[in-house]
Amino acid sequence: MRKIMPADYAWEEAWEEIYTVTFVRGLDERETLRRFGVVDGNVHVVADEEVMERVEETGGRCDMVLVTRAGGWTIAFEYGGWEGTRPETLRELTRGGGEAVSVMRHDYAASHAFGHAADGRVRTAFRPQTPQERWGSHPDALNEDLRELGLDPDPEGEFPYLSGSVPKALALASRISGVLFTPALLEGPLLGGVITDAAPDDPREGDPLARHALRVIDRQLAEAIDHAPPDLRRRAAVAEARRQCELAGVADHPVLAAALASAERGETGPVRHDSPLAELIRGYESQLTGHPIDETTGEWRAGPFADPHRRPDVRRNIFSIDTATGMPACPSCRWHHRPGEAEREAVRPRWQAARSVRHALSPDARTAAYNTHFPLVHGDQLMTDPDHAAAVAATLRATPT
Repeated sequence: MRKIMPADYAWEEAWEEIYTVTFVRGLDERETLRRFGVVDGNVHVVADEEVMERVEETGGRCDMVLVTRAGGWTIAFEYGGWEGTRPETLRELTRGGGEAVSVMRHDYAASHAFGHAADGRVRTAFRPQTPQERWGSHPDALNEDLRELGLDPDPEGEFPYLSGSVPKALALASRISGVLFTPALLEGPLLGGVITDAAPDDPREGDPLARHALRVIDRQLAEAIDHAPPDLRRRAAVAEARRQCELAGVADHPVLAAALASAERGETGPVRHDSPLAELIRGYESQLTGHPIDETTGEWRAGPFADPHRRPDVRRNIFSIDTATGMPACPSCRWHHRPGEAEREAVRPRWQAARSVRHALSPDARTAAYNTHFPLVHGDQLMTDPDHAAAVAATLRATPT
């Protein structure tokens, strides 16, 4: 059998923006669903419309799993979900001698995931964009394939942050399973259900930021944040968020200015989903992705059946048409066109700046500093500034504790 290569997944680059596919060996469809946490009473044949409705009901964070068979493996698919990436789920799927491999694409979080488990243990896991940082019982077991697929497990010099890494991760999953995943596998009504009894989370141990990508890309900055006192971390986070707002041209936006003022006063905490800041971020995401905002709820909608192959200038509605009435299934949604690259690049800095403001409000000052400073070192974008990152690290180290 020929080796699967990233080119076999070239179609994926313009496909769904958030999903997880999990290849499972040793379990049939129903047992796979049970171990995902779908109780027997919820297992049923799922129509396309039901998936769409569930995506809408969950605000794009879908908790439904669909299953099919291919090449002797069960394929579990989640539109807008990521249950298959959890180590607790991978261990449950492979309990008793099975094997599972999962790949998550999550464009909005800019953080994808790969995990391979066997016989109740996670063997190799990593973020495809930073394959040099791996964990599990056998973190180096897939290194030969990683090199062949362009996911260098041990690059020389400064660790790069890889773009376009999801097709490579899918190719790796296919090499393990021998199954080439395609959208055609999802055609037709499939068995599925909503997760209501997921494997419980492992008790939290150790440093929750130990695997943060900032530590991989700029360890000096991360360590400077680690050794700074909490009040200095908070001031640095607010200053960086404000710098990004200035670069993006939104420093005077009343919502962002008010949020930064709150952070400066120490009025921090989780940002509510219905807050002005969260609504602003969703608005930027709508402009960035072309997904419409529902005028009734004020929330942006991410449906699983958008056609990703339309020309950028073609206007579209991502929701289906009611066959009985001929009207859109979401009549209150505005019509959007799929943005071109120039449009995406124009709004991306505003979106990033608003996200950093939200990060600056994190209850934990160290987490706030890590997340707000990450755009400083991530890729080659407007916010990226290695010299400024070095200056921030020097300032944090020089300030007396």
